[in-house]
Formats: sequence, structure tokens, C-alpha cells
Amino acid sequence: MDQILLRLKDTFDPSTIGSLSGPTSLYGGFILGSLLGIILQKGRLCKYDVVSGMFRLQDFTFWRIGTPLLMIGMIVVFLFKDLGIIQLHVPATVVFAQLFGGVIFGAGLAIAGYCPAIAAGALGEGHLDALAAMVGIVFGSIVYAEVFDGSKLYHIISYINLGNVTFPDIFLVFNHWFFVLGFAFMCTAFLVGISMYDEFLRASFMIVGKVSGKLKRK
Repeated sequence: MDQILLRLKDTFDPSTIGSLSGPTSLYGGFILGSLLGIILQKGRLCKYDVVSGMFRLQDFTFWRIGTPLLMIGMIVVFLFKDLGIIQLHVPATVVFAQLFGGVIFGAGLAIAGYCPAIAAGALGEGHLDALAAMVGIVFGSIVYAEVFDGSKLYHIISYINLGNVTFPDIFLVFNHWFFVLGFAFMCTAFLVGISMYDEFLRASFMIVGKVSGKLKRK
């Protein structure tokens, strides 16, 4: 407990905050976080019904906004890299750890209806149910930081470490633009697919409604 309090004290120490500069600037994080919040709020993504509807295959707003963002982000990042504007600092690809973390994150998102960014946006909109998600996120982060590192589970799921590689490296694509264009094509096909499925659902509900109305009149 003393170590936890000591780390909290170090985190909010003025010298620690003042040491953040350049690419890790707090101002940069604040600007990017604000832009993300505007996109989430204007896209109506800070709502429980929208997020839970995604998992129930009844609301595709999240996918309609998130998929183009992924495509544009991937193209811009590799374009800036090729132009020498940015350098990629790719984290290690640890297969089991990322699969395990992805399942936990997805389960938490489906159950709570909020991820960290959406919960913050929802709380800003006045949805008090997001407060429970925010408390859980903070508590889970503290438990992870204090318990997971160095534990047996850490050693088990860290077994397959591919190093600092990207998807083009993993799939041995000699030019990363082939992978980027393939990814953009798959995303476009996915958007067309969910739009067709959405229209199918609407037509089905209309037919069921009309049939139910006729049966009631009889």
C-alpha cells in the first residue's frame, strides 16, 4: 500500500509532469483527446444503446464511423512515414497477451456498454451510468499495474513474442501499400455488407409489422 501511495505521489509530482515534452507533451495529448471526444460526441457514440446495439447487431453506427476512421488513419500514418514526416515506434506483438487482452476488453465493452474514451464522453454528456464504468476502469488499471507485472500469468501469456513488427512484416508483404490497399478494400466491403444487412433488417421488420397489423384487424 505504501508503494502505491508513493507511486501516486510521484505521478502528480510537478517535476514528473514538467518532464513530459516533445512527442509525449501533455498539450498534444489534450488536443488529440479533445478531437477524439468531439468525433465521439458528434457521431452519437457516447451512448449505451449505440454500443450495446453493435454487439446485438441492431445498431451499426459504431462500425459506420469507426471503420472509415481506421482506413483513413492507416493510410495517413503510412503516407507520413514514407514522406519522412513521422517515425513508427511499433510496440511488441505478443500474441497470447494481445488475444487475451482483446477478449477481456471486448467482454468489458459488451457488458458495460462503454470503453474508456466513450465512458469519459458519456460522463461529459451527463450519463451518470458511465460513472460506474469509469470507476471500474480506474480500479482495474490499478490492479493490473500492481499485480500483473511479474506474475505467473504474465510469463504464460508473454510466451509468443514476435517483436516490434507490423502486419505487413508478419504476412511478408514486400510493399506495405499492398497491405494498406487490401485493408481498405476489406473495410469498404464490410461497410457495404453491414449496409445491406441493415436494409434487410428494416425490410423484415416492416413486413412483420404489416402482417401483424393485418392479423390483428382480422
